This record gives sequence, C-alpha cells and structure tokens, in this order.
Amino acid sequence: MNFHITYRPEVGIARILFYGTVGLAERMEAVGIVAEKFQHRTPLRLLVDLRYARSVIAPEEQRRLGRFLAEHPVLGRAHIAVLYSRNRYSSLMVASEAKSRGHSSREFDIEAEAEAWLLQTKDESPSLASRLSVTA
Repeated sequence: MNFHITYRPEVGIARILFYGTVGLAERMEAVGIVAEKFQHRTPLRLLVDLRYARSVIAPEEQRRLGRFLAEHPVLGRAHIAVLYSRNRYSSLMVASEAKSRGHSSREFDIEAEAEAWLLQTKDESPSLASRLSVTA
C-alpha cells in the first residue's frame, strides 16, 4: 500500500498522499476507501498528493481511472485537487477524461493554491440548524 489517507475536519478536506511507485491498482484502492469513508461529505473535497510518487500507469489505464472518477456515485460529485511536482505532471489523461465527463478537478503544483480552490467549493450539506428546523 503506497498511500496514506488523512482527513482535516476543520476544513473538510480528505487527503491521499501517494509515495513510491504507484499504479492503477493503488489509485483505485485509495479512491475507493475515500469514497466509502467520506461519502457523507457533500461536497467531498479531496486533495490527491502525487508529489512523492512515481506513476506507472499506461494511457488506457489513465482513461479508465478518469471514467471511473467521473461516473462513480460519490467521486463523481467530488471536487478533486491533484498536486504534482513542478514539471512532473504524469496523469494528463486521467484529468482530461474526467473533465470531459463533467468532473470537477484541477491540477496544482502549489499546495496552498490547491487547498484554496477546494475551500471555494460551496458546502452542499444541510446545516444542523436546517435539519432540526420544523415548519408549522
């Protein structure tokens, strides 16, 4: 397992940190865990950090992952920021395939910019007050 998942409740951002050699299987496993664990978050804000990973994912696998993200019932409505090392963007087809299917994702090389973009997304979860209010 070449990834570590964390969650920052104060900002509502789940994070997947990938490291070492990462292929399609590791990516699918990690996003599957995040989708299951954080499916209640609306929107799901996900920061995928690939700065410490060496990607070994073929072009067709990239397209498959992009389709999976866009069509998944939880991940398809998620906002995903992907962090890459400067000049080392290795999954262009994942982003292209997902975006062509209407998915909300962006690529960054500066972590603060990625987090700022994620925090701009409107929280679609009903507030506790609105869930407890009763109309007469």
